[in-house]
Amino acid sequence: MKNPDFSTLISILLPLSFIGAGCAGFQGLKRHAGPKYQAETKSWQRVLNERGGNGMWLVTRGYHRGDDVVAIATASALSHAVILDLDKQQVIEAVGKGVVATDLKKFLHESHRVVLIQPPGFDRAKGKSTVARARGKIGEGYDFLGTVGLPNDKRWYCSELAVWASGTEVDHIGPKNVLHPKSMLKLGKVLFDTGQRDGQPDK
Repeated sequence: MKNPDFSTLISILLPLSFIGAGCAGFQGLKRHAGPKYQAETKSWQRVLNERGGNGMWLVTRGYHRGDDVVAIATASALSHAVILDLDKQQVIEAVGKGVVATDLKKFLHESHRVVLIQPPGFDRAKGKSTVARARGKIGEGYDFLGTVGLPNDKRWYCSELAVWASGTEVDHIGPKNVLHPKSMLKLGKVLFDTGQRDGQPDK
């Protein structure tokens, strides 16, 4: 039997862990293109450079199929979480193929909404350590079973990686211990929220 791909696995696993969550977010999002949306993306990157810091979290709503599944399963307007590396203008994220570093501009282009969050106990030294911890996991696999409460300490899903890299213990067994991207807004301090993409540059 052929191994199922990421979209297939997550569409099976995530709903099982969030049964009863409701159907908020039960829709895909239309991708926007054109000069005004490019200007909006540039404004987001400018704000992140001004207000953000290495090791902060970005919690987002993306346009990929996996984002749609997470939004549906968690009844949330948010679907993904990453660690910000301002020095390299990248984010470190856990996606279907594993932990990778992604160009910040490209990542923002693929986002419909972005929330900048300062993790608890944050300072420059901790932020630098967070980035180093996250980068140390690049190449490790995606924690599919972690999304249903059966975590693997050698694999990662998005919010699990971000919270662990910031120094909080993860890998607790049970569906109630799954770290949903939306829950990260309560774990740290929200510094900036783009709101839904509308083609208007943010200040």
